[in-house]
Amino acid sequence: MLTSFGALAVDGDEMTQRDALAPFSDIAVPAWMRAPLLSVWPAEGRYIPSDCTTVPYRPVGFLAHDIEDRRRAAYTAMSAAACDAGIPVGLFDALVLTESAYNPRAISPKQAYGLTQLMPGTAGDLGVDRYDPVQNLHGGARYLRAQLDSFGKVHLALAAYNAGPGRVKGGQIPPITETKNYVRNVLGKWARLAGHHQVLPNGEFAGSPAFSAIPTRPARAASVQIF
Repeated sequence: MLTSFGALAVDGDEMTQRDALAPFSDIAVPAWMRAPLLSVWPAEGRYIPSDCTTVPYRPVGFLAHDIEDRRRAAYTAMSAAACDAGIPVGLFDALVLTESAYNPRAISPKQAYGLTQLMPGTAGDLGVDRYDPVQNLHGGARYLRAQLDSFGKVHLALAAYNAGPGRVKGGQIPPITETKNYVRNVLGKWARLAGHHQVLPNGEFAGSPAFSAIPTRPARAASVQIF
């Protein structure tokens, strides 16, 4: 059953890249992106990304008013789902924007539904009601976390979210135009949400802030590809 987010009921860009970056060139993850994705589940308790407490809602200047209104209404639930799954709020915010523009009733030609565009089988595996916006968010966040754990790299996890994990092989984005564009869009929106409008040739986002550091265990390195 559909619910509402605060005052708004459920009724209802891409990243600029420097030409110098060669297709499929690897760049290091900037510090502000890195810590949450290098986390592992501790033996006791759950890892909470540092940006769960440092990124409150704020409007951004590049969204249409109706999209920003929906984003504002859903932000608390979205950020809670991200934190519960142990993924960066900014990354999940960008994913929801790309998937549905925060429309809780968005439906794709392939019958993916809701804020995170869950397919029926995926929602069933996750044990969530994809027609409930809050459960949809939690399901999408958990599914993205599973891909991050499986692939260890942000761009590969996003590709798996879009195309399916079985299509991500050999550490490469599958040769699917839609998927390549999807990864670009999510990474671009993540950068813009954080106030970074381009990726520099050295792989750092312009003016990237350092999120507050919290202890994590050593884990496999992560990187992002630019296509």
